Amino acid sequence: MKIYKKQSIAFLLAIVCTFGCNNTDETQVTSTPNITFSSSPFDLQGINAKFAKDIIYDTKERTQFDIWLPNSNTPTGLVIYVHGGGFTSGDKDFVYSVQSGGAWDFPSDIRFLLKNNIAVATVRYTLLNPTGEKEGIKKPMSDVRRALQYIRYRASDFNINKDNIIVAGNSAGAGTSLWIALHNDFADSENSDPVLRQSTRVKGVVARETQSSYDIEGRWAKDVFPDYNLTWSQILANETGNIQKLYGVSSLAQYESPAIDAYRNEVDMLSLLSSDDPELWINNTLRDVVNPYNPFIADIPSHHAFHARALKQRADAVGVKNISYYGKNPLLYSDPGNETWTEFCKRKINE
Repeated sequence: MKIYKKQSIAFLLAIVCTFGCNNTDETQVTSTPNITFSSSPFDLQGINAKFAKDIIYDTKERTQFDIWLPNSNTPTGLVIYVHGGGFTSGDKDFVYSVQSGGAWDFPSDIRFLLKNNIAVATVRYTLLNPTGEKEGIKKPMSDVRRALQYIRYRASDFNINKDNIIVAGNSAGAGTSLWIALHNDFADSENSDPVLRQSTRVKGVVARETQSSYDIEGRWAKDVFPDYNLTWSQILANETGNIQKLYGVSSLAQYESPAIDAYRNEVDMLSLLSSDDPELWINNTLRDVVNPYNPFIADIPSHHAFHARALKQRADAVGVKNISYYGKNPLLYSDPGNETWTEFCKRKINE
């Protein structure tokens, strides 16, 4: 959670993937306690639970979430799932169906959680502008942070135990989940918006096909990909087109500034990770372990197994428990307990 010394010197962004800034909007969204339930987008197979769609948590165009709520006489735990898409695509309906060629069976996973008296929310957030982005990834990440705070604010309406919440996601959603979970508490006790007074601390975090840091210059060559002897020039040649979207700048000159040095520190999950953070479940096993800029295999840099390795190494170093899996052809590390992400959520929420 602590923020360590900033990395300096120019670097560039990398493949799109996750996080948000402190939302200090004065507009307050606290809607009425009434929740309109509808049919679940997939068969719940007789599970005693309800589904509500498009619940508004802020005044922006894409700030809504869907939620499945187990029928329970006592407050339940909650898993908040954040979709991926490089901060430029994707939606909350990602979990309505099986994904990744069958590797991720979200309907079955959600049914498992509901059977174990755990609610599930899936969050939509603001996407980065394809051109002229001014705020960078802290914009979408801050939306997700507010969604967590909003649900906590209305915990009694949703019958949620606000002390038993886990954030989870894939790709950009995984990075966002890590950023929220590892950051110092965003609660602002003096804020005029009661939503933003709520804590952002969680019981655990699930990250699938994640990035370890959004400080590309300071982390990727040194801590994530040292095996490949990458240079800044090599990374820059591959990532220049993402600079504006990642940090909200339009030129290398804008990037090379103290303000962007600070921004990079604020989105460096490896530096944020400290001994008081929650347990991690990390899995980067969908892509072969090859040079991140292999010209014959797309979509490697931001989902590489070595992101999970860097997170595990850092977590082990500071004493944060973690369940980690990474590597494909070859598999490099598999937690001996073989705990699935839903089993992890069940265990953490029942602790």
